Amino acid sequence: MLQRTLGAVGLVCVGWASAAGPAAAPAKAAAWADVDALVSYETRQVLASGVTRVDVWQERLVRRADQVWTERVLPESAAHIHAHESAAEHHGHQHLNADTSARWLRLDAKGAPELKLVDRENRVVVAVPVAEFSTVSFDGRFDAAATIVPSAVVKAMQPQGKPVAEGQWYGERNQGWSHRVLWSDAAQLALRVESQRDDGTLQRKVTVRLLPASATRGALPWQSLAGYIPKSYDEFMD
Repeated sequence: MLQRTLGAVGLVCVGWASAAGPAAAPAKAAAWADVDALVSYETRQVLASGVTRVDVWQERLVRRADQVWTERVLPESAAHIHAHESAAEHHGHQHLNADTSARWLRLDAKGAPELKLVDRENRVVVAVPVAEFSTVSFDGRFDAAATIVPSAVVKAMQPQGKPVAEGQWYGERNQGWSHRVLWSDAAQLALRVESQRDDGTLQRKVTVRLLPASATRGALPWQSLAGYIPKSYDEFMD
């Protein structure tokens, strides 16, 4: 059984995908700087009931040339809740949570993205076919996963003010949204994204904290999968 919520964010808001163009492999992926980062997400939405819903989560991001690893950071309380789930809930089903499983993206020899979900708890690696990318909230853009917001999208916006120490702010209004992005040319990465629907009912923020290279000293996450069992995605479909 596949569990999925509105977790991972590729192109962060409505209207950006069309500006980014078709899902194509970036020609300079191998030239990107290595990145280790902690990415914080916050979504604040006013529901029709008058209730304001706030979702906050964090992910670890590791980028090396043509490979990207993202993994949800789970607080101890979340791990405690997971440990006490009833086994009866999943009786008779293969279980895979597409949000809490790590995402391992690679570019193949033709420059097309390959996606695998890595379930650390059950030590399995699940290859996701292209036809199922949307079911795990992946839009098919390697560059969006690698840079938070593709550089082509950012550079199509208007610069806002003078460059700051971290980079340059860009902004636009598009299809009922306002977007601001703090872009770092040095890191080839969006360091902050602020988006808001014009009516104020939905706000999204992404904040990136760069980590020192020592954060991944030793084996990179995709190099530590010895003994993990490869599985096909259709094993988890209801």
